Amino acid sequence: MDFDFSDEQYMFQQATRGLLDKSYGLDRVRALLEGDGLDRELWTSLTESGAFAMLVPEEHGGMGLSFVDLSLVLEEYGRSLVPAPVAETIAATDVIVRHGTAEQEERLLPPIAEGRLKIVPAVAEAEAGYDPEDIGVTAVPSGNGWKVSGRKVLVPHAATADLILLAIRFGEEGSLGLALIEPDRAGISLREHATLDPSSRFHQLDLDGVTIVRDDIVGGEPSAASVTRLLDACGVVAATMMTGISGKVLDQAVGYAKQRTQFDKPIGSFQAIKHRCADMAVAIDASRSAAYYAAWALAEDAPDRRRAVSMAKSYCGDTSRFVCNEGIQLHGGIGFTWELGLHFYLRRAKVLEYSYGDAAYHRERLLADTIQQIGAGRG
Repeated sequence: MDFDFSDEQYMFQQATRGLLDKSYGLDRVRALLEGDGLDRELWTSLTESGAFAMLVPEEHGGMGLSFVDLSLVLEEYGRSLVPAPVAETIAATDVIVRHGTAEQEERLLPPIAEGRLKIVPAVAEAEAGYDPEDIGVTAVPSGNGWKVSGRKVLVPHAATADLILLAIRFGEEGSLGLALIEPDRAGISLREHATLDPSSRFHQLDLDGVTIVRDDIVGGEPSAASVTRLLDACGVVAATMMTGISGKVLDQAVGYAKQRTQFDKPIGSFQAIKHRCADMAVAIDASRSAAYYAAWALAEDAPDRRRAVSMAKSYCGDTSRFVCNEGIQLHGGIGFTWELGLHFYLRRAKVLEYSYGDAAYHRERLLADTIQQIGAGRG
């Protein structure tokens, strides 16, 4: 049995890398530090490459592919520090395909495939943990719909998004669900956060009596499954992008070790440097295995999807932090400089590491699922 990617999947990866190497290097990242941080030329280029059509079914103008086909592309997005809301829109597409009504699919998927809709998730709350059951923002019945008040934090690129995928609770003891709302809907206000990663934009989202109708709800009815699907999809996206960041930092560290000399020899010829590079390479290889398997489990909705996502998210986060720190240290004093730019990869990796559940949360989730399985087996 062949577990490798196909030639077509590798060709898509190489085409994406070529596009990003040409149009989105660190110089471009620095140029976008001011303003709203959205590279509209890059968005157009990615649209033309088919990035937003990959998960859209063919009947809605897409390619009808899966997260497995997407995983190599997401890795390239990590390598190039592609900003939100690119990956977030792709994760939201998966949720709409899986849980949306026929009307929502017809209305939303064609413009997504054509690059005309930017969708970002609004999940995190200042007073809640990572578990979706901790979500406290509540929709209360009002007339033929609901009214929502509360606050979401760390919403990526909310100011430049066309739609926000809002995770809320319907009724005090009601089911969780997702609602699609415009960022300029009455009762919504945004405030930009100051965050560790200057190449990203995150916003606080305040909701004051925002009206939601049934057509706004993904699937037409509240569904906790749609919320967990969104979090798992975003977790896989983050894990795969962190793997791409790790690969990029290792490539730069190895390149530097080959050209930097001490005692008339490249420092890469010294055993201590070789060992550090080897340790990074082994960790990245394991990260890829974890991220690719999680992408497969998500695509197939496998029984161990939760476990696969948690293993990938926790391990890839640990690896990206380790590799970024090692890569910076291997460069010596210049590794910490603004001009070299390695800090951009570390900053993005740290933000992704704590997005959609940190390592501690995902290991606890993995442990809880394992104990539950053991108990069920004994029963």
